[in-house]
Amino acid sequence: MHRRAFLAIAAITPLAGCGGVLGGSGVDATLDDETRAEFEAEEGTELTATVEVQEIAETGEDSDEDPDVERDSIGFQIQHEDEGPIETWSVEDEETFDVTVENGGTHYAVVMSGTADVAIEW
Repeated sequence: MHRRAFLAIAAITPLAGCGGVLGGSGVDATLDDETRAEFEAEEGTELTATVEVQEIAETGEDSDEDPDVERDSIGFQIQHEDEGPIETWSVEDEETFDVTVENGGTHYAVVMSGTADVAIEW
């Protein structure tokens, strides 16, 4: 009995996080200024993006920003590979956004000025 339970778990575990293969989610990743997550979505697809801020980048002396101003949020953007940004949001803690894809194809989830956990499902 224990062996069958182990084999069932072993068979399912590699598929965890591969919701796109099973028809579920598109992105489940931690992103920062240096990374972006790529996903495919067809025209008319309804996306739900959940963003949970992990760290907000501090303004630095090397940036064009006023060093006396403290950031209170990160930027989150969904981009189409050819069409550019679809929508941009400012996130302070955790938020969920609904977006309808107008142009099918390759898209990117992008975090600016910090680090955040991002999940996109459809």
